[in-house]
Amino acid sequence: MQPLEPVSKTRFVAPPPPLQRYLTTYYFSEIESADGSDVSDLLLPQWASIRYIYRGSVKMMGPDQKLQDSPLAAMTGPTSLAAPIASQSARIAAFGLLPLGWYKFVGQPASRWANKVIDTETAHKFDLFANIWNAIRNLESEAEMVDMCNHMLLEAMSPADPEEELIEAAHLALTDPMIDSVGALCERLDMDTKQLSRFSNRVFGFLPKLLLRRQRFVRTLGEALMNPSQSWSECVDLNYYDQAHFNRDFKRFMGLTPRQYMAQPHPIFGIGARERTKALGRPLQAMDRPEDPDSEDNCNAA
Repeated sequence: MQPLEPVSKTRFVAPPPPLQRYLTTYYFSEIESADGSDVSDLLLPQWASIRYIYRGSVKMMGPDQKLQDSPLAAMTGPTSLAAPIASQSARIAAFGLLPLGWYKFVGQPASRWANKVIDTETAHKFDLFANIWNAIRNLESEAEMVDMCNHMLLEAMSPADPEEELIEAAHLALTDPMIDSVGALCERLDMDTKQLSRFSNRVFGFLPKLLLRRQRFVRTLGEALMNPSQSWSECVDLNYYDQAHFNRDFKRFMGLTPRQYMAQPHPIFGIGARERTKALGRPLQAMDRPEDPDSEDNCNAA
C-alpha cells in the first residue's frame, strides 16, 4: 500500500457500559485536502453506522451509483459492498451500531436498508437519529457530543426482550471462524434453514451464506491491515480453499483485486483503521463481536 498522506485524523471514544452491547464506538474524523482536490477512499463492508457532518461536506455513493453529497445526518445500513467516499474538507461525528443496536434503536428489517444511505431527517422511523443531530450540531466539543449521544440513546432504550440474547448468539456465531457453513450456523442456533434465512435478513440485512462469506473476507482483510508486513497468503482465513478463492471474494466485496487495492493510497480509511487498531485492537467494525458469556475471561470477571 502506498504511504498515507496526513490529510485525515480519526479519534475513537468507547460508549459507556450500558450501551456497549449496542454500539461499536464513537469516532470523530477530520478531513482536510492539502490542495483543494477531493480526498477519496473506500469504506469497507460493515454493520450499520450514523455519520453527522457538522463542518464541510462529504460525497458518498447514491442510488444511481454515482458520488453525490451525503445528507448531514446520514445512516448507512449494513453493507456487503465497498462504498466510495470523498471530501475536500469535513468534520464528522459518528458511531457504529452492532446488529443488536440496529434491532434496539432502529427496529426495522435490516435487509430493507442494506447497502443504502438514509437521510435520517426525512426517512420515516429514523427520528431518534435526526433528534440527536439537532441536539449535537451546534455543540463546541467532542466530549459534549458524546455526552449528549449517550444521554439520548440511554433515554431511548426500551426494556430488553428475549430475542436480544438470540441476536447476540447469532452475531457471536457469525464471527466464529469455526462456523464455516449455513448448516453449522443452523445447528449452533437450533434453527432450520428457512427460519435462519428470515431471521438473518431481518436482523443482519443479508442471507446467512453471504454473511458468512463477508465475515470470512473481513477476517482476512483485518489480519492484513494489522500485519502489513505479511503477504496475503499468510493472512488468508483458513476457511478459504486457496488464494484464488480469496481473490474472488475480494473482487466481489471490493470491486478490485487485492493488488489493485493495496496499490492505492487510503488517506481516510487507512488512517482510521490504523488508529482503530491502536484504540480497540481491531481495524474493522465488522470484526467487533459480542462478549461470549461462556468465555473464560467473562466467567472470571463474574
